[in-house]
Formats: sequence, C-alpha cells, structure tokens
Amino acid sequence: MLKTFLPVLAFALLFLGCSSKEYYKPQNTEGSLPLTDRFDSHITEISGENATLEDGRVITKKGLDLTRFPKGYRFVFKNEEWSLAVKTGGEIFAVKNENESKALHLPKTVAAAALKGNLLAVIFADNELALYDFNSAELIFKEPASESTAVDMRIANPRFLNELVLFPTLDGKIVIVNAETKTLLRTIIVSSEQYFNNIIYFNMIDDALYAVTPYKIYTLGEKESRIEIEARNVRVDTKGIWVATKQGELVSMTHSLEIISRKKFPFAHFLGLIVTDELLYAAEKNGYIIVTPHDLSSSKVYDFSLEDGFFYTSDEGFYFDNVYLKVK
Repeated sequence: MLKTFLPVLAFALLFLGCSSKEYYKPQNTEGSLPLTDRFDSHITEISGENATLEDGRVITKKGLDLTRFPKGYRFVFKNEEWSLAVKTGGEIFAVKNENESKALHLPKTVAAAALKGNLLAVIFADNELALYDFNSAELIFKEPASESTAVDMRIANPRFLNELVLFPTLDGKIVIVNAETKTLLRTIIVSSEQYFNNIIYFNMIDDALYAVTPYKIYTLGEKESRIEIEARNVRVDTKGIWVATKQGELVSMTHSLEIISRKKFPFAHFLGLIVTDELLYAAEKNGYIIVTPHDLSSSKVYDFSLEDGFFYTSDEGFYFDNVYLKVK
C-alpha cells in the first residue's frame, strides 16, 4: 500500500506546485509597444556579451552587425579589427573583413575569448585560462583549471588593462595576469557558490572594475566593495548601477554598491535592462516592458509581443527570437 501511495503523492505534489505557480500581472498597462524590426533568421546562441543568428550573422551590444560566420560557430568577441567565433573542439574562426579571415585550432573547447593586438586571451570550457599568440597559435601562458560544476550561459569575456589581462572565471573569480612577465599577479574571489557561479557581467567603467555573478556584485576602484544580491540582470554606466533580481525587484545603486532605492514587482521574471539618459527599461518574461526613472520613484508598464526563443539585450533594444524592439 505504501509503495503505491508514494508515487501518487509525489505526482500530486508536483501537479500542485506547477498549478500554483504565480506570474507577474500589472494592474494596468499603458498600451502596447510596437516591434521595430523582424529578421529572417532566429537567435541560436547567446553569451554574456553577444548573440549568434541561425544564418551566421551576429548581434553585439551596438546592435546587428555585418559580420557573418560559418554555420556551427558561436560568436564570442569583437574589437575594432577582428571578430571571433568558436566551435566545440577548440576551433576559433576570426573575421577581419569580407576578404580576410583565419582559423585557429586550440586543444579544447573555448568558452570565452578576447583579443588585443596579437594577444589572444582564452577561457576554456573546463575553466583553464590561457594566453596565445594570435598569429601562430603558440601558447604563451597557462593557468590550470579550477572546478566549476555548472555555469550560466552568459559567460563574460576577459578584459585587457595595459599589460594586464583580467580573466573572469567560471567559478566566480577574477584572475589577473601580467602578459609581459607571464606571471599570475592576483586572484580575487567574487563569490564562492557551488553551482552557476560564473561571472555573467564584467566591465571597466571610469577606471573601476565591475564583476557580477548570480549571487554577488563586486567592484574595484577607489575602494573594493561587494554586495550579496541575486542578480538576474545588471546595467552599469557613468551615472550608477541598476539590478534586476531573481526576487522580482529593481534596485538602484551607487558605484560603491550602496543601495539608493529598490522596488518590488511581485513574481516578475526579468529578461533584460536598458538604461537611457533618464529612464530604465526592464523587459519581463510574460510580455511587459516596465519603464521607470533612474531613482525608481514611479513606473509605467507596456505590453509587447514576446516571441519564444533566446532573448538578448543590446545597448539600445531587446532582441528575442527573430524580432527587435528598440527603446533608445
């Protein structure tokens, strides 16, 4: 009897959990925001900084780009000269322009990469860090992998600061390497959770470093600061920091991580944030755009037609599946 009862009880509890799930529903909306554009290709891959379309085109933080990669490659990095895409097994394909491209083969699958001059910085999928000569693919520096159990797909790329290379690791650390002396200078622990602890946002703004995991935000500028917050999305600019949390909150902070204001939107599941000169735009999973001043003192909610598929946020708009909504 007990053996029969337990599966029935488990099923009942599962059904109850699914049926009682609650969703964000605003009391009223200001109407619908019309889509800006529709593409003939769908997003197939996203990272912390870029997106790849099915036809090989790419989207950067600046918007849809003219660069195109062969099928099967995932776009990871772009600077003023080269765009890089990777494929399982260690393949890197680099595009300079319509007439110039090159392929590199590294020993294993690449998770993130960045390029400055002839210096290629790589984070492998097993969390090993390395520097390579971009022309010859010769290994310059290697830091052995440290364990990372599961990662968020929004993996951040390394950054260059003069002769330094800053690696945002898959286990919540920042590893700083001197490329000239080929030495490891410092390791900073941003957070130490066991699962999904990789750095999902990593940037330098006004000589300050910002790193975000799904559990903590870290900054290193005039002083070093950390705050424990379950961040789903983060935006940092010269005016401040804005966070959408897993608990359905929007939070406004100073650059030193002091909370200015926070506002709760019950059961909201945020997909992306965009900051304009005066406003914050937050995209919500059930097809809403919440618009609020930087200080979160008021808000308006708009409907928008959210398609199924991958969601990517540029500096000016939201991309989802094969459509685009410009807000800036």
